[in-house]
Amino acid sequence: MTHLNANQSGTPGTPKDTSMKPALLRFRRITVAATLLGLLGTGAALAHGVDAGVQVEVVGEPSWSLSPVYHILMAHFPVALWMAAYLFILIRCLSDSEFAVRLQKAVWPLAALGTLAGFVTYGLGLTIYPWSAITESPLGRNHIMLATWTLSYWTVMSVLGYRFRRHLYVGGQRWITLALATIGAIVITITGTLGGSLGGTPSLVTESLSWIGWNVYMTFYLPTWMLVVYGVGTVVLIAIGIVGRRRA
Repeated sequence: MTHLNANQSGTPGTPKDTSMKPALLRFRRITVAATLLGLLGTGAALAHGVDAGVQVEVVGEPSWSLSPVYHILMAHFPVALWMAAYLFILIRCLSDSEFAVRLQKAVWPLAALGTLAGFVTYGLGLTIYPWSAITESPLGRNHIMLATWTLSYWTVMSVLGYRFRRHLYVGGQRWITLALATIGAIVITITGTLGGSLGGTPSLVTESLSWIGWNVYMTFYLPTWMLVVYGVGTVVLIAIGIVGRRRA
């Protein structure tokens, strides 16, 4: 007597339906999560704001501006997602345990979701004050500049995380990955503290920036020693690229 497996249906060896690729499934999950994230942020903002916007006056002419509560509430999402991604990268770079390897798989989705939320947050932030008003403030210009750096940086990190994934943690490459992620965490922190200062709630981080020669309440400039760091970093990155190409 011949026995058939439950998945054979009269044809031995017939596999289950595998037409849905894992990558497509992950993309759908990320899309659903991003949509829910946006709806959650919008719902929270609506729950905390009675009016949809506030009236401001620039050069004697009335202008419409969106309430800051939308941007403030939405900003928590990319910060949380990006910092969680950084924490997972830190654990993975310092450990090869099974737990760390599993966390590694979540880094790219977290960074990608944070980037999507970051674009929404960035757009909402630009609607709070008229451009002519916010750019008159050195602190406002600094916040916009750091927000642009942060969003651009983590967009690149998301692409690298998707493109190379596990190769980012092989050999000495893990330390480069950790260094890049640490820079990303630092720019997130500075962007957030500048936003708090812009809203009238400066933190110790804001004050500590003056220790390296940067007064955020004045026009942004680079201390001389930062130019040296940029120069050395440029040479090191070029050298790493040349060495890596020769070994490939």
